[in-house]
Amino acid sequence: MNNTSQDTRERIGVRNSHNIISIIFLSLVALLALSFSVMLLIKNASLKREEEAVRSELEALNEEGYYTLTEADKLIENAKEETRVETTNSIKEIIQEKLEAGEGTTSTIRSLFPDQMVVASSGRYYFFPILDSIAHHGFTEEDFEVGEDGFLEYVGEDGSVNVKKGVDVSRFQGKIDWDKVADAGIDFAFIRVGLRGTTEGKILVDDCFEDNIKGATASGIDVGVYFYSQAVNEEEALDEVQLVLDMIEPYEVKYPVVIDVESADSESARTNELTSDQYEAVVHTFCDTVRSAGYKPMIYGNVKSYTLLMDAQDVDDYDIWIAYYGTPLYYPYHFDVWQFTSSGKVAGIDGNVDLDICITDY
Repeated sequence: MNNTSQDTRERIGVRNSHNIISIIFLSLVALLALSFSVMLLIKNASLKREEEAVRSELEALNEEGYYTLTEADKLIENAKEETRVETTNSIKEIIQEKLEAGEGTTSTIRSLFPDQMVVASSGRYYFFPILDSIAHHGFTEEDFEVGEDGFLEYVGEDGSVNVKKGVDVSRFQGKIDWDKVADAGIDFAFIRVGLRGTTEGKILVDDCFEDNIKGATASGIDVGVYFYSQAVNEEEALDEVQLVLDMIEPYEVKYPVVIDVESADSESARTNELTSDQYEAVVHTFCDTVRSAGYKPMIYGNVKSYTLLMDAQDVDDYDIWIAYYGTPLYYPYHFDVWQFTSSGKVAGIDGNVDLDICITDY
């Protein structure tokens, strides 16, 4: 009897223990389920807040004028087209205004390309980038103006610029009264020694060379000389420069000895087919020979000479005489003498004469 009761109590105790464990387990499961539910609720609330924030940001972007990529690309294309049309119309207006004001076609085109030199030749336009590797003269459009005597005057602020007045002459000026020229305030004169024929290539001495160089020096005018070249190779360049050196040997020549490099107007000119390398070979031969003889070499030419005929960069070692009529000077690089008109008037010279200014002391 006692043993039976003992077994019964043990079985009841075991069941009670199992029940307690089950209750604890179920409680833990319930607690985990509750915790998971709370976490889901929190996560859901967080997602809703993020969604609301994104939605709010998108609404703000839309209100502030932001667009989708497709819309933005479309707006950019429209803006490009509007800019192109506006630019085209602006350029057309500039061209129309300049032509109506009487400016020539070349001048008008040049104004549209300020970073390039534009050269017209044989019905075509050529464009040359303005290089920083060559020294620029640095003058502005306002630095020079024509005075009452018809000469260019420097009115800029650089006190170191000393402008001298000059003429260049040949047999076309005929008999010159050099005393009157000196009294007119002329400081220097370039006198033509001679020329080579454009077609046959014969070298000729200028008929008035001796009279002009004697008369100018006797009147106290400093002189330089020039030769109109049509040499097609170095040998001919040597012939030309040797003639010049022989002709000037008896005289005091303070200003440079110049080779005149221009394209001939004749369709049959012997230099028409020369390349820039050939032109430059002629120039180097002439100028280096002048330098070796103890004179200052110089090149005379216009904008075409220093672009189409020669590369300005390749002749940058020599003094430059630029021919350009009118102001401002359409030549960006350094120069020493500027021939600014071919229709000048000077006492002592009948008819028109080329006028020059010199900014270099010789």
